[in-house]
Amino acid sequence: MLEVQRIVLSGVMLLTFASYSPLLAQAPGTTESLEQLTTDANDPTAILAQLKIEDDYTTSEYNTQAEPNTVVVQPVIPIRPFWLMPWEQLVRPTFRVATIPYGGGPATNTQFGDTQFFDLVVARRPSPEITGLRWGIGPYFVFPTATTRAAGSGTWQAGPAAALTFRGITGLLIGGLLQQGTSFAYTDADRKPVNQLTFQPFLVYQLGQGWYFRSRDATWTFNLRRRTASEIPLSAGIGKVWKLGEDRDVNASVVGEWMTYRQFDPRAPQFTLKFQVTVILPRVQL
Repeated sequence: MLEVQRIVLSGVMLLTFASYSPLLAQAPGTTESLEQLTTDANDPTAILAQLKIEDDYTTSEYNTQAEPNTVVVQPVIPIRPFWLMPWEQLVRPTFRVATIPYGGGPATNTQFGDTQFFDLVVARRPSPEITGLRWGIGPYFVFPTATTRAAGSGTWQAGPAAALTFRGITGLLIGGLLQQGTSFAYTDADRKPVNQLTFQPFLVYQLGQGWYFRSRDATWTFNLRRRTASEIPLSAGIGKVWKLGEDRDVNASVVGEWMTYRQFDPRAPQFTLKFQVTVILPRVQL
C-alpha cells in the first residue's frame, strides 16, 4: 500500500504543478455541455488534464488458482504550444502496482511494475469541428521500474504511439490507440529482447445524463518476435460523468473484460473486472 500511496501522491503533484504551469493549455471559464464533457472524458486525444485511478481485479486466470489485482495510476497532462514545441501535446505516464501469482496455487506477491510513458502531439488538421476526426502521434517509452523479475520485462523500450478518434456521429465515439515498443537496453544480460505492439480499440455510446456504454478498456497485445505471446481480449461496461462544479468533474466506470484469443501465453487473465475513477481538472481548449 505504501507504493500505491507514493504513486498517487506523485500523480497529484504532477497535475498540481501542471495546473499552475504557464505551459498548461488551460482555458479558464470554459464551459461545455455534459454530452461534450462525456465525449472528451473518453477520448485519448482530448485536451483534458486528468488523474485516473483504476483497479483491475482478475477473478480467473489460466493455469493458476490465484486472483491477481493491479492498481493503475495514470495522470494526463496537456501542454500548450511554446517556442520549443509549437504543437499541443498530451503527456501520459502510467504506473502499475500488481499482485503477481507464482506457482499454480493461490499465492501472490505485490510488486511495482514497469512504467509506460507517451508524449502525444495532437494535430489541428483536418479540423476536428468539421470532419469529426481527431488524431495525434508521438514517442512511446517503457522504463524498467519493476521491483522483481516477474513484474516487468527488464528492458528499456522506445517506439511510436498514435491515436485516432471519430466523433462525426452524435453520441458515438470510435477510434483506437496504438503503441509499439522495441527494447534497446537491458537490466540483466539474460533478459529477452522485446518487440511489442499494443492496440486499444475505442467504442463509447452515450445513453444520456452523463451515462455511457463503454468498450475501450481491452488492450490487444502482439509480440512480434517468433513464438512470443499474443492476446486479444474484449471488454464492455457502463460509466457516468458527473459535473460537480466549474472545472471539477468526475468520470467513473465498471467494465468486464474477457480473453477471447491467446497464443503462446500459458498464464493470462481469463476474466477481469475493472473499476476506474478519473478526476477531470480544469478544462482546456483546442
